[in-house]
Amino acid sequence: MARKREKIKPTIIGRLTISRPEDRAWLLLLMRKFREAIEMAHHLLRKGLKESEVKRRITKYLSNAWYSTSAIKRAKLYLNQPYLKLRKPQLFSVGSRDEKGNRNIKLVSTSEVLIKIPHATGEHSWLKARVKFGEKHIPIIRELATGNYSYGASIVLKEKNKEFPFYLHLHVPLELYIKYMRKESEAKIMGHIAGFDFNPDRICMVIIDQNGIIRDVRNEHFPEVTSHGFSRDKARTVRREAVAKLVKYAREHGVKYYVIEDLSKPKPKGTRTAKRKISRMALREFIQQMEVLVPKVDGVLIKVNPAYSSVSARIIAEDLGLDIHTASAYIIALRSIKRYATTQKVIT
Repeated sequence: MARKREKIKPTIIGRLTISRPEDRAWLLLLMRKFREAIEMAHHLLRKGLKESEVKRRITKYLSNAWYSTSAIKRAKLYLNQPYLKLRKPQLFSVGSRDEKGNRNIKLVSTSEVLIKIPHATGEHSWLKARVKFGEKHIPIIRELATGNYSYGASIVLKEKNKEFPFYLHLHVPLELYIKYMRKESEAKIMGHIAGFDFNPDRICMVIIDQNGIIRDVRNEHFPEVTSHGFSRDKARTVRREAVAKLVKYAREHGVKYYVIEDLSKPKPKGTRTAKRKISRMALREFIQQMEVLVPKVDGVLIKVNPAYSSVSARIIAEDLGLDIHTASAYIIALRSIKRYATTQKVIT
């Protein structure tokens, strides 16, 4: 049975301000317990316990069933790992439209949030904190605060100037995000097509017109992210910036259709170095980011059949004067045109 695909939810980040030291202490204690609950749930799920039994045990530890459900959801993200040890404390609460957006971490306004602190006695308390978001996100936050949308909420610690301030991450519905963040292109959209070829250390983009003629080529290289010891968080940031840069360039040069391959994470092949590079490829993150960015620029995302694209690229690369990866991006772009496509999936 095919795995149900999760909906894409863009993240909006705001900085939390908690004035009372005792409130900070309570929140930090809860975040540490939540981190341990994720690790515990991971261990129990890997042992083969039923999810209902795992939830019962985690609920007893956290004194809150909703936080327990949230911890199990986080633990499932790591089930392919035999062992889990998280570095930083964290807190997460899944969204609930029936609870005005979220049951345990509630937006009161665009600048205030309530955080539920559970206690073993059952007499839970609420911690009030100030939160500051970017001005461009305020309209979205205002709508979330009405309680008409379900949103997930995470609280994390980030090291900054040798301090560890709290940050609130809101995982908002894609349709609401696009409603306010869609950008109108200053350039005239000509209906051009951009094909993307994703690789561990580069992203290649080829822009063609409706006749299949190459109009532009643009590549972003980041070989440092495949180096041993390179931070995963930094690698993710570098890749995201590269994707955003290419999508912005394409929008400014008349692209309407953005074409990627419809495939899952490839299995590692070859040497240890190749395995390390491919394992860091984070193809799912590339695809998710495209699913968020393309609607924002009023574009259409197309997923095409990936079969034999690399083989075809090797055949035509030399004739076109392109490297194999760029030629592959060209093949991918061509497949969006009906007379070349065999299978395509359009996301609007």
